[in-house]
Amino acid sequence: SKNDHNFRLDQLMKSKTKQENFSILKFQSSVYESGLIFSPQLIQRFVASLCTKPFVICTGLSGSGKTKLSQAFTQWITADKSQYEIVPVGADWTNREPLLGYPNALSNEEYVSPENGVLDLMIRAKLNIENTEESTKPYFLILDEMNLSHVERYFADFLSTMESGDEIPLHKIDTEINGIPQKIKLPKNLFIIGTVNIDETTYMFSPKVLDRANTIEFRV
Repeated sequence: SKNDHNFRLDQLMKSKTKQENFSILKFQSSVYESGLIFSPQLIQRFVASLCTKPFVICTGLSGSGKTKLSQAFTQWITADKSQYEIVPVGADWTNREPLLGYPNALSNEEYVSPENGVLDLMIRAKLNIENTEESTKPYFLILDEMNLSHVERYFADFLSTMESGDEIPLHKIDTEINGIPQKIKLPKNLFIIGTVNIDETTYMFSPKVLDRANTIEFRV
């Protein structure tokens, strides 16, 4: 049957996936082979920043390679597209709904997830880290042009849980709504990368944001 075929295909794909020890030299080699030009020091600093804090801010002039390096590393280290999302931040983001969604006020049994897939990515990371039969995989959220809006307005729940380790409340229903839990912790296998341009159209970061992140300056 079709279901049996899909099951055998999934098992075959799992058997072909092998886990390798991380090597920054392999990543540097892949970067150069793809035609991207980054100094070894910048690559080392980027990877080391992710290892020490799961929240990294890449700042610099437009065209300096902030998003490209983040995208290159994310695609290189993950198995498929389900492990990362690249989300452009909108200038109209004034609350957490673009990242975490919201419960439908007209229906007690419906939760509206954001179309950009951020909440779904968090849930996949959570399920992966809780699954003892599956190896833990890294998941990445890249927020492009992070300071086009006030970061403290749409990112407050993330900043709070980074500091306290508490769960982020999503809704007040006792059971899950369409697979959305009542609360969710920031999974330890989720890495957040923000890219930042500093000009007259953007907002500056508060010390609260900078205190929870590693910041890297990209220079042309």
